[in-house]
Amino acid sequence: MKIRRVTAVAGIVGATLLVSCSNSTISGGNTSSSSVTTTSVAATTTTQSTTVRPTTTTSTTVTPTTTIATTTTTTIAVVVGLDMAVDGLGGESFGAEANGVIAYVGSILGSPTHDTAWFDPVASGVACPGTEVRHVTWGDLALFFTDESTVTSGLRHFAAYTYGPAAGPFANPFGLSIDGGITVGDTVDELLAIYPAALVNDGDDLGGASFQLVDGLGGFLTGTSGTDTITTFVGGFGCGE
Repeated sequence: MKIRRVTAVAGIVGATLLVSCSNSTISGGNTSSSSVTTTSVAATTTTQSTTVRPTTTTSTTVTPTTTIATTTTTTIAVVVGLDMAVDGLGGESFGAEANGVIAYVGSILGSPTHDTAWFDPVASGVACPGTEVRHVTWGDLALFFTDESTVTSGLRHFAAYTYGPAAGPFANPFGLSIDGGITVGDTVDELLAIYPAALVNDGDDLGGASFQLVDGLGGFLTGTSGTDTITTFVGGFGCGE
């Protein structure tokens, strides 16, 4: 692209510079006048061409990167239908026929994680009542079956359960509780707030700290202070009792 530039050498070039010298001498009646000289300056116009080269500009766009921190919350469903009580578990009472109880619990929790099948406790060297016994386990919940207990005899039946301690970060199945909502992980203070008559016992040579609500329902603790927690519930009368 060319830009036309005009330069004025004389401001108003058509102007006339008049230099007048008036030098008159009066002598003897003769008058002498000097001549007037007029000088004209012609205007000069100069045209200059300038070439402007196109300039290429490289533009870099930087896209900002935003990192968003997210927190994932996992909700664990509480098992329904297996409340713990002094006389049984959920809808099944101590003394109920073994196969029916196993089917009932399996309908809620699925297949057992471990099943010993029936065996002779004397031949196996375990201190369990009855002539044949069986342990069926769903994670942290274990059911004990025998053909003889304080409830009945001569029938393969449900005699006891234990819930806990938790093998992982939480008990599985999750949320089994006694009346009042007390469960594994709750504190001694929380237990006593619901059951003020509960007995809290120090540990001895046979086991750690424990609690007892009534005969046939109790459990174990991490200690006996108010902030210690429940690790295990035991219902009924099983092996070693």
